Amino acid sequence: MSTKASNQSGSAQETKEKSTQVDEQPIGLIQKLMNWVKAKAWQLGQAALLAYLFIDITCYAVLGLIVRTGFKAMKGIEPWEDPKAFLVAAAATWAGNNATRPFRIAGAAALAPPLEMVLSFVQATLGLSRFFSAIAMLICYGCAALTIMGLWVWFTH
Repeated sequence: MSTKASNQSGSAQETKEKSTQVDEQPIGLIQKLMNWVKAKAWQLGQAALLAYLFIDITCYAVLGLIVRTGFKAMKGIEPWEDPKAFLVAAAATWAGNNATRPFRIAGAAALAPPLEMVLSFVQATLGLSRFFSAIAMLICYGCAALTIMGLWVWFTH
């Protein structure tokens, strides 16, 4: 009987080793991104993560317009008319966005409670799950930001 029990524990050990080997396989970029988003959501909370994304969209939009306006004032052309200039403008926008990270995190923590109420309201009004309500809010806000950026470029061209 002890031989049978040791065989069962041996096969359980082999199964555990096989599952560990499967877990150690390299994961793709999309899976890494999903794992990062899940970790941030658990760390900050869902409403804080949503607030962080709203602030991030705003920062990129504002910094992009500032860089574009400065570039146009200095060179007299739009950054997207010259490929090198476009890369410089994109790098400047990225660098400026990274410099504001502590402020964005603090802003997300401050905006999380009111955003939680708005998210609950949208969820109840549209009858969507919490995830799809958040996605709908992000899409609407992103479209609004792109529209404002487009109008700015259109009227200052």
